[in-house]
Amino acid sequence: MINITRINHCAIASRTKMEEMKYFYEDLLGVTTVKRDIPEKLDKLIPGFWMQFANGQIHVIGCDDSGAERKVMAELAGKKGDPMGPHTAFYVEDIEATQKHLDDNNLEYFRMEGFIFTSDPTGNTVEFQQDPDWPSAAYEFQQDPDWPSPK
Repeated sequence: MINITRINHCAIASRTKMEEMKYFYEDLLGVTTVKRDIPEKLDKLIPGFWMQFANGQIHVIGCDDSGAERKVMAELAGKKGDPMGPHTAFYVEDIEATQKHLDDNNLEYFRMEGFIFTSDPTGNTVEFQQDPDWPSAAYEFQQDPDWPSPK
């Protein structure tokens, strides 16, 4: 079993209009944006911005599927687990155990340093990362007293 500790981020792909996207989210909706925590060479190649919320992030990434030659991770274009399109990223308790679980279940994935990418049964990309804050008391489940108990 993979022990997911929390959501890291979700990504929205924007094929065009990156400035308009940023204006919409940052200026019209008032969402806080933060500096992207990615290597400088990727920051220059991949247009986009990150929105920060109390419980995670949403990444807006530039993704050109117009047929133009892709400059970043071109070998992954159109394949399962392509990280350049829309995806959901989860933090996990143990990235090595996650990889073993995927292997044991014959699930196709690729690993890039501390990241593992795969696809769900309908083709949505799923990303796993080692949770840098695990273990922490902050992740102990707190049941809301107003929420119905499971039966």
